[in-house]
Amino acid sequence: MGSLDGLIDVQTLDTRADQVRHRRDHLPQAEAVAEARRDRDAADARAETARGRLRELVKREKALEDEAALVEDKAAEIDRKLYDGSVVAHKELEAFQADHRLLKARQSELEDEAIEIMEAAEPIQAEVDALESEVAGLDARLDALTAEMDAARSELDGELATLERERAVAAGAVPDDVLVAYESTRSRLGGVGAARLLGNRCEGCHLEIPSAELEALRHAPEDALVLCPECDRILVR
Repeated sequence: MGSLDGLIDVQTLDTRADQVRHRRDHLPQAEAVAEARRDRDAADARAETARGRLRELVKREKALEDEAALVEDKAAEIDRKLYDGSVVAHKELEAFQADHRLLKARQSELEDEAIEIMEAAEPIQAEVDALESEVAGLDARLDALTAEMDAARSELDGELATLERERAVAAGAVPDDVLVAYESTRSRLGGVGAARLLGNRCEGCHLEIPSAELEALRHAPEDALVLCPECDRILVR
C-alpha cells in the first residue's frame, strides 16, 4: 500500500457521509409531512370560509334582534302612554294605537326574520363543526408524521456524527497538503477527489490510462501526489 492509502479511507467516509446527508435531506417522510400539511391547510381554509359565512349570519341575526328590541321598547312606551291617562284626546289615542300596531307588526317581522336566519345558520354550524373535526384529525396525523420524520432525521444525524468522527481519525493519517488538494478536487469534481488505481483503470472515472502515462505514474515516488490524466483526481496506487 502506498503512503497515501489513508486518503481512500477519507474518500470512502466522505462518500458515505454525502449519501447520509442526501437521505436526510430527501426523507420520504418529508413529502408525507408536506402533503399532510397541504391537506390540513386546505381543510382549515374551507373551515374558515364556513366560519366567515356563519359570522355574517350571526351578525345579521343580532342586528335584527337588536332592532326588534328597540321596536319593542318603543311599542311598550306607547302602550304605557295609552293606559297611564296622559293621552285623552280621541284622535291622539287613535294615532298612538295605530303606531303601536305598526310597531308590534314590525317587531314580529324582525323576529321572524331573525328566526329564519338562525335556522339557516344551523347547517352552516354543522359544516363548521365537521370541518374543525377534520382539521383536528389532520393536525393529529401531521403531528405523528412530523414525529416520524424527526426520528428518522435524528437517526441519520447520529450516523453522520459517527462518520464525521471516523473521518477525522482517517484524515489525521493524511499529510495536510494532500488533504488540502483532495478537498479542492473533491469540491470541484462532484464529491470524489481521490480514487484507486487498479491495473490500468482509474476507479474515479473508470477509464483506462494510456500505457505511456501509466508507466510514468507507476515510476513516481510512492508518496508523490499523482493525478489521473483523464479526470484529474488524485490517484492512490
